[in-house]
Amino acid sequence: MSRRTAVGLLGAAGMGGLAGCAGGSGGSGSGETGTSTDDSEAEGESTPSPESKTGGRLQAAWFTGSIEELDPPYISVGQYFQLASNVFNGLTTLDDDLSIVGDLAEDWTVSDDGTQYTFQLRDDVTFHNGAEFSAEDVEYTIRRTIEEEAPAAPKLSTLQPLDEGGVEVLGDYEVRLNLTEPNAVLLVYLTRGPGRAATVVSRDAIEEMGADQYSVTPVGTGPFQVTEHQVGSSITLDAHDDYFETDEEGVQLPYLDGIDVQPISEPASLVNALRAGDVQFTNLVPLQNLDQVDQDGSTSASRAPGINWLGVAMNQNREPFGSKQVRRGIAKSIDSERFVETAFFGNALADVGVISKGTNWAWREDKPQDQAYAPEEGKQLIQDGGADGASFAILANSGNLRQAKAIRQQLTEAGFDVEIDQVTSSTYWDRYADLDYDVTVSGSVVDPDPEQGLWNFYRLPDDGGVWNWVNYQSEEVHEMLAEQRRTTDREQRMQLLHDLEDKLIEDVPHAYLSHEDDVAGIRSEVGGFTHTPGLRNFHSVFLQE
Repeated sequence: MSRRTAVGLLGAAGMGGLAGCAGGSGGSGSGETGTSTDDSEAEGESTPSPESKTGGRLQAAWFTGSIEELDPPYISVGQYFQLASNVFNGLTTLDDDLSIVGDLAEDWTVSDDGTQYTFQLRDDVTFHNGAEFSAEDVEYTIRRTIEEEAPAAPKLSTLQPLDEGGVEVLGDYEVRLNLTEPNAVLLVYLTRGPGRAATVVSRDAIEEMGADQYSVTPVGTGPFQVTEHQVGSSITLDAHDDYFETDEEGVQLPYLDGIDVQPISEPASLVNALRAGDVQFTNLVPLQNLDQVDQDGSTSASRAPGINWLGVAMNQNREPFGSKQVRRGIAKSIDSERFVETAFFGNALADVGVISKGTNWAWREDKPQDQAYAPEEGKQLIQDGGADGASFAILANSGNLRQAKAIRQQLTEAGFDVEIDQVTSSTYWDRYADLDYDVTVSGSVVDPDPEQGLWNFYRLPDDGGVWNWVNYQSEEVHEMLAEQRRTTDREQRMQLLHDLEDKLIEDVPHAYLSHEDDVAGIRSEVGGFTHTPGLRNFHSVFLQE
């Protein structure tokens, strides 16, 4: 079947706006989800000419202590891939309305049974080191991800074994992926941002500099190249002079000469730097400082719907969290509406489940109430489970400290003896992944399809659950995840996802809290930023006088 008739297949992923045209790598669409900072025409001002947009360096800040991983299939932190998506390309990417568009793939076809994807690739792409891109790079990227068992590898679990023709190089600029069964979300996973299953890497660079160095100064094909990276201090991105994309006037992108990125983990320092003009863009805005950004005449907050989830992660390797009864009691002791006001100043949607409203097609209002706030019922469950007055710590870093404090307050009121165990960002992620914690507040970041907030989190820990850092083990959920992935009928898949969400709400691997609004900070001199939820793409950004 053609790319157009593949809309029916991808409809199961909620991706009715399927497209594969060249030059569509983000920001050119007109959907309602993305918002652009280039609104001078709406204000009655003259629109900047393409030539006047060219040049200058954007000063940007990332709300974290450090950015430690930029190698796409190994990225497990949302803020990291927000930056990496400016360095790399995938076969596909997300447009500003979350539709799938072509990136390195100009076009593609899908077989009638949904198990064969044939991609026609661009022939005008070069890596930052000058090497020419070809189909062999796609094959190498996928093989490396699978053979090294990178965190992104489970997204390719439906690919036929590589030695049995899972990836076929049909020519210099044509590649075919052969699947064992249909995969409703494959094209989402081939995107360069939230997907990362086939975000094309440079074999030459990896072999020359080694994997460790590549993780901090990688070589890609994207609009910007990493020229310097002092971990925990700064990252320097310079424009890729041979980047393939142009604007509607034929002017080569990116407009900027480069981007200077500094991590800033302290909320007040981040916002003060933005307001003072020391930085012109912040990838996030600490919500306690949101009014300062909105009320400053030179800065503004760019908002997009949150396609994510947040919850209280409870390490089932440690008591009393191995008890579902206790976990449910804890969930029912937390008032999510109050949490949203305390932690996010109302800039989130309280919820008892994992599927976000931003996904639209899979959202429902009437979710099971197993985790709904009911303090007396929660207290009884905790007492019956023998956990009344239990002592434990909430692992936190600067990024989620406010959320951790909000949860601590409510759990203390519920009778627990709770401490905050605050550590650095790098230590936090190491300990979280090693299950060296009691409780933490965490979740997903960008889920254009609900599966992205489910698969890696809730598959069995030794079979695809690479982010199952609560040690939740359910054969039923494991199989339900596989079934919804191979279901290409949208209505059937939606029901499977609802059944899956029901089971997760019942089992309480997390006490679900909310879906956080996606907010970035921008100074008035920054134009052309299109706010695709969860992403921070700068290829079309320019600096105004």
